[in-house]
Amino acid sequence: MAEGSLRYDVAIAGAGPAGATLAYLASRMARGIRIALVDFRRWDNLWGKPCGDAISHHTFPETGVEPPRGEEVRQLVKGILIYSPDERTVFRVDAESGYIIDRTKLGQRLVREAEDNGVDVYLEARVLSPIIEGGRVQGFAARLKDGSKVEFRAKVTVEATGGGMALKTRLPRSWPVAEPINPQDTNIAYREKLVLGEDVEEPHYIRIYINQEIAPGGYWWYFPEGIREVNSGLGVQGGKGYPSPMKIFREKLLGRRPELRRIVRVVEAGGAMVPTRRPADTLVGPGIIVLGDAAYTVNPVHGGGMSYSMRAARYAAEAVAKAWEDDDWSMEKLWMLNTAYMHRVGARQASLDLFRLFLQRLSDDDLNYGMAKGLMREKDIYETSISGELKMSVVEKVSRVIAGLGRPSLLIKLKVVADYMRRIRELYRRYPESPRGLEAWKAELRSLYTEYLENLR
Repeated sequence: MAEGSLRYDVAIAGAGPAGATLAYLASRMARGIRIALVDFRRWDNLWGKPCGDAISHHTFPETGVEPPRGEEVRQLVKGILIYSPDERTVFRVDAESGYIIDRTKLGQRLVREAEDNGVDVYLEARVLSPIIEGGRVQGFAARLKDGSKVEFRAKVTVEATGGGMALKTRLPRSWPVAEPINPQDTNIAYREKLVLGEDVEEPHYIRIYINQEIAPGGYWWYFPEGIREVNSGLGVQGGKGYPSPMKIFREKLLGRRPELRRIVRVVEAGGAMVPTRRPADTLVGPGIIVLGDAAYTVNPVHGGGMSYSMRAARYAAEAVAKAWEDDDWSMEKLWMLNTAYMHRVGARQASLDLFRLFLQRLSDDDLNYGMAKGLMREKDIYETSISGELKMSVVEKVSRVIAGLGRPSLLIKLKVVADYMRRIRELYRRYPESPRGLEAWKAELRSLYTEYLENLR
């Protein structure tokens, strides 16, 4: 079929949580802006990436997206139970409320409302490659549902295709926005949605199990989606040669909880790669914005990406609306996305990345000891996950020195981690206000990581 060319202000590749949120918000902030939203999935499989489907309540007021409602909610979450490897110690965190969502139904609502605001939506269309001319991205080529090849030309292109990074991997390697990911900064995840033969205990609490033997470098989860339905799976650290998570799930997890010994039906099964690190050094390049998993906007400790992706999309929408208003689509104008995300979210994300690197170096014995002795308590876990800050008062330090006399090296390392977490937050809060300061800032960041990893040995 003949090739064609379509022109837009913004062309978004990917209609997942990042892309759909951006289209929804930008079309509301900048009335009349021309936006194309392109995704390879069908309407009945929007946001179809396999994951735990959990999202915090505070995501929605922070992004300006209306909270999930009706059939978009699979389960209300009142708290989290965190289990030690031997499962003898359980931390109960009651402060973190949220939802287990029906990802497809929430995604459909955002895409439908974006379309109502004038966004052109192209589903079952495969993004092929970026169009690079004059030293910047000018759009991308895609194969539409009918087989025709079309160029989506735009003033700014958005890469939101997830871990596949259909556009990002084809950018010039010299561009900072093309920064690749180390496989060891990923988790390979697998999950199954199951109907059980008996009721789930405390269905409003999601459960996280830390166990290096079962889920090396990651964790396994058990998230109720009702009285007799559950989303359960695991993630293992990539780049280490560990067995496939599907194999581990079927050999070691099925039957581990009493309810998992009576499975009536497998509703859905699948896996995906999940980035688990600090954000990409820049979300902005010449003519391009990168969001979601392609920009590594995730919580490094548990791999949850929907909330971070939607926050980044909010800041991207503000940058796009300002660029459209001023008719200035330069990197300098769009850079406000970087400063907003890095200062408000990236600082916490990078801090949690250091915490993740520490946890991955602990043995199950260390984790059992630390949780049983209270080297970190429920309050610490919750506050660290929210703020990215590992707080320890003088009284707590003294009590933990006493509690940790049998293993002082573990306590010393925890103090080192807390110090570097503070330092990296400060560094991200000094993220450069323009592209000119990026290289110097990156050098300082890499130096801090090198020093930190040496101190963890």
